[in-house]
Amino acid sequence: MSKVNLSSCVSCALRWGAALMLSGGVNIAAAQAETVELGNGASVTIEEYLIETDPNGHKTLVVRTVPNFDPEPFGKVPSDDYARQVRPLCTNLVNHSAAAIDENDIDTVRVRWDFPPSKSDDDLPENMTLTRFHEMVFDITDDAPCLPKPLGVGLNNLTPELSGGIVATLRWAEPGLTPGELSLTYAVDSGLADISVSALDRTALELCILHADLLLETRARYYSQLESRTVAITLEQEQEKPGFELLRRVKFPVRDGKCATGLSEMLTDAIRAKAIRFAENPSDSN
Repeated sequence: MSKVNLSSCVSCALRWGAALMLSGGVNIAAAQAETVELGNGASVTIEEYLIETDPNGHKTLVVRTVPNFDPEPFGKVPSDDYARQVRPLCTNLVNHSAAAIDENDIDTVRVRWDFPPSKSDDDLPENMTLTRFHEMVFDITDDAPCLPKPLGVGLNNLTPELSGGIVATLRWAEPGLTPGELSLTYAVDSGLADISVSALDRTALELCILHADLLLETRARYYSQLESRTVAITLEQEQEKPGFELLRRVKFPVRDGKCATGLSEMLTDAIRAKAIRFAENPSDSN
């Protein structure tokens, strides 16, 4: 993780924007071009800040940037692949501009960059120019400045209903440590030492069905150059919980584009059906 230097112009821009707040959103131009290092030789130039307000009053600070590197040198990749690398930018922005963010009642930070892909689309007409973008979303909380919210499974599907009553929230969906590995990391809202190994393994199995299968389908459809051999499900204890910082990692092979859990198709469908019922009616968790 690299140190990111953000000047005071960020805070100044936000304070200035508070006086110009509109119901739809405020375009806050950066006081000056600012380059932020992301590590591994990559950096972005911040162009502007935009405060967006949705119909429910939820406010998001959008950080518009331009990447000074090729985000997709080998073909298309999901936005979530860059969330961990971008998080220090969000963290430093929130830490250095806490008063202005609080003054504007900002709940979320979304970092976006637009770029022309280096890999051209053979089907694209010569008179057309294709531009792609990545977006990385983070929640601002009292416990952590920037909690990542992976987009791949849907922002309203980060904490699915699980049979064992364990509350696990997806934090990272990214390439794993080995070639062809999809890594999903979850924050568990309880001490892992208090949960049996069999219960944790069952949780990992259900998450592989409910989340990994969605991501594997998306990868096969839109990111065909990404090979999927295995899925690693990592359950991490929330840092503020008492005791040692623990984690449990379970790996599953990928077969026919899906997580090979060993369960029958009937049981797999039952797990999915229960999760769908909970999503439609969260008050009914039985």
